[in-house]
Amino acid sequence: MPRRPSTFINRVKDIYQKNGFLATIKRVLVFIISILYQNEIYHVYGRALKEDNNEANRMPKIQNITHRMVETVQQLDELSDEGFDLSLIDIDLYRHRLQKGATSNLIFVNHELGFAGWGALTEEAMKSLVRYPLKIDFVNNEAFGAEAWTNPKYRRQGFHNYAGYKWDKYCIEKGVTKDRSIILSSNVASQRSTTKMGSKLLAKARYIRIFGIQLWRETPVKSTNSQSNY
Repeated sequence: MPRRPSTFINRVKDIYQKNGFLATIKRVLVFIISILYQNEIYHVYGRALKEDNNEANRMPKIQNITHRMVETVQQLDELSDEGFDLSLIDIDLYRHRLQKGATSNLIFVNHELGFAGWGALTEEAMKSLVRYPLKIDFVNNEAFGAEAWTNPKYRRQGFHNYAGYKWDKYCIEKGVTKDRSIILSSNVASQRSTTKMGSKLLAKARYIRIFGIQLWRETPVKSTNSQSNY
């Protein structure tokens, strides 16, 4: 998630106090370069959504979990009022995205945040989640899934798989028939998890940003019958 200015300033102060002036300058320069220039490779995944009523087989290994699909700022505030701990998320960023129509997919262990993901059913919502000029066919009932994060305390417990089940169910109820997502080529763990949920590798994409100019180019992988229809 993008850092807030206050978070970045506090981080710079911390580096200065621990490592000195030169180390601070180096880190700031690296940060500035990362803003001006970016070159990344992504894998594009897609899957056809199918009705699945066997929720028990997708449940995480940990008990005492609560799942919430959050669509509005009011629902987010209600979670806080109910005692759910939201300290691990950027509240301002969440409010902005919810106001743009994005949906947050949350799982709590007791009242502690265990998983957080995002999804979009409209282009405006998607633009609040990613900066890439993606082409998602929202008009023809395609959805975009993004930013699956699992609390390190609860990794390898099946949270991503269960959240994916809940997202599919949510989308189907909205009339969505397909889902598409992107994952950094270096994030092998997320790729494996996404594949286990039935997604197919559709393309490899390169994202380049130079001084605000963006380029997103997808190269389809060798097609198969299953991939052509997700």
